[in-house]
Amino acid sequence: MSVSATLSSIQFYLTNALGGLLVIGVIGNILNCMVFLRKRLRTNPCSILFVASSIANAMVMIYFIIPTIHSLYNSPPENADWVYCKLRLYIRNALLVISRAYLSLACVACYALSSRNARIRELARPKIVLRVILVVPIIWFIIPIHIPLLTAIQNGKCLMWTGAAALYHSIYICFVAAILPTGTMIIFSLLAFKNLQQMKRSVHPGEEGSTQNAGDRANLQRRDRQLSKMLFIQILVYMSFTISYPLNTLYNAAVLIIGGTKSAERTAIENFVLFITSGFLLNFYSAASFFVFSTSSAFRKELRQIFASVRPILDINKTRGQTTYIN
Repeated sequence: MSVSATLSSIQFYLTNALGGLLVIGVIGNILNCMVFLRKRLRTNPCSILFVASSIANAMVMIYFIIPTIHSLYNSPPENADWVYCKLRLYIRNALLVISRAYLSLACVACYALSSRNARIRELARPKIVLRVILVVPIIWFIIPIHIPLLTAIQNGKCLMWTGAAALYHSIYICFVAAILPTGTMIIFSLLAFKNLQQMKRSVHPGEEGSTQNAGDRANLQRRDRQLSKMLFIQILVYMSFTISYPLNTLYNAAVLIIGGTKSAERTAIENFVLFITSGFLLNFYSAASFFVFSTSSAFRKELRQIFASVRPILDINKTRGQTTYIN
């Protein structure tokens, strides 16, 4: 079997596997929302932003995976519909950036909450965070407006124009997918970690109410570990699954500008790498947030309480069903 046929076969099976990933990802993001919307958590701005990010992740997966699997067995609709051709990549790009923005803002909110400066803490008020959540989609549906302008059906396929347009788009992707979100996450996570360390050191043992101080120190230490663990794992997961996409986009733009002929094998390899970076890994990241949050014992505790509250309802319905059947 040739390289092209082998890669095509692998891509076929991986595309079908996206269906299972869609189910896992949507369920996981729904569970994220259920946990962070609980009474004890929903007043926390970080929780509100985690909910917004989870909703965006679920929308990204639904919007991309269902048409992709459909195109595996049917003619891709974007190759025949001019409007859909221009909107598909545009809307998906906007949804991806919105999800990254919410996660980055969650890191900023965690920093603001841990700050000793009252004015900075005011920025993390739930009302302000809710307004920001509403504004973010508006901004990120305006900024990538170049995508539908540079996309068209060419030779029966929905493609972006080559040359300078492709280079501009690749630079844009590198900035919004790699530099901006990763930099924001790293900087504000480190600042939040530093603030928490200072808060922990400010609690001195041996003073009046030492028992309470000891409890406060223990709580601060637990929150320190929980926060730093969740944030740093999110950064690592984000970089692992998304950094290859902007790099591959930049490579493809450079290749288009340089020009030259390609062999069938090289074209097959480049298309396969594009599928892995822009299709498979990005959707894998969208489904991974639940497992990232599950590294937190506080998250797992809230999740167990949700399941515990649902179980009695299921038992009651089961008992009613059995009673009806006997009668």
